[in-house]
Amino acid sequence: MRGSIPFQPSSDHRHKLNGSLVPSPNRCQSVSDTFSLFDNRIPDNARIPYMPRFHFLRSTAMGVSLGIAAACMSLPAFAATPDTVTFAANSVWAQEIGNLDHSGSSHDYTVAIAAGKTLQVNLHSNNANVYFKVNDQIHGKQLLDSHETGVSTWSSPNATATTYAIQVYMAPDAVKRGETAKYALQVGQYGASDLKPPTTAMTFQANQPWSVQAGSLASGAPAHDFTVSIAAGMAVKINLVASNPQLHFKVNDQTADKNLIDTSTSGTNTWSDLVATATTYTIQVYVDPAAIPAGQQAPFTLQVAQYASGDAQSAQPAGATTAAPPAAAASAPASPASM
Repeated sequence: MRGSIPFQPSSDHRHKLNGSLVPSPNRCQSVSDTFSLFDNRIPDNARIPYMPRFHFLRSTAMGVSLGIAAACMSLPAFAATPDTVTFAANSVWAQEIGNLDHSGSSHDYTVAIAAGKTLQVNLHSNNANVYFKVNDQIHGKQLLDSHETGVSTWSSPNATATTYAIQVYMAPDAVKRGETAKYALQVGQYGASDLKPPTTAMTFQANQPWSVQAGSLASGAPAHDFTVSIAAGMAVKINLVASNPQLHFKVNDQTADKNLIDTSTSGTNTWSDLVATATTYTIQVYVDPAAIPAGQQAPFTLQVAQYASGDAQSAQPAGATTAAPPAAAASAPASPASM
């Protein structure tokens, strides 16, 4: 085997290009020979300085660490995906149960509220350092931070459909102390139709021409419907007794689908008529919500009679005694039981 002979470039192995010497492409040579050739052409003051192996490794490790730290600092902080609050069929309330601690000191929720509905939020917790914030996502506005107001319940009417973000959180100082908490977040969505009491059926006892019901209205529940069946050939009379003159009643004949009277226009809270054929009336007692201050109620007594035409004695109610009043209309539907 021949020995290795160092490559010695001659004039026919190199040529000038832009004033520099480069290997001639006319003959082949090894890669090591090429690097050797270039090394021989590097000026002494341009050579790479010697670096001890330990110093090189330490510098490399430090550079990698700084690069990773910079990359981590540049990553955005993503919040956990919020839970969507939904309402079961025929229910105006939803309830969310959760826990908070140092590893999870807050929880986010979103809820869509329809136009004309009121949003109500109640927060119950076994830790007094748990609060909630409410943000209007449509308008990008924070509406409440209960840490600042000190309230545990809050409501707001909605003229237009709105999506809200609700965050339940523990105060930072409590988190630092290692406190834990359980909570129940109650979210309500209701309108006037949800606050309206169920329709009350009025009936007549044997030999008693009058049926009497007592009730009350509120600004959040400004109407109450009653039904009563009247036999053919009978006379009917309706009286509304109320201390608030803004309370009125309407009568609708369900059989003929016809509105018969609205006492807000007739000027009197009494009405009578003869019934040719058996029918059922819907009587609605109502008030303008603006006529009742918030938190107050307007009581009333509704008296309905059916009697033979010409029976003057039966045409008068037997005193002011009334039936036990139904449960007063609340300003909001009863919330679900908490924890």
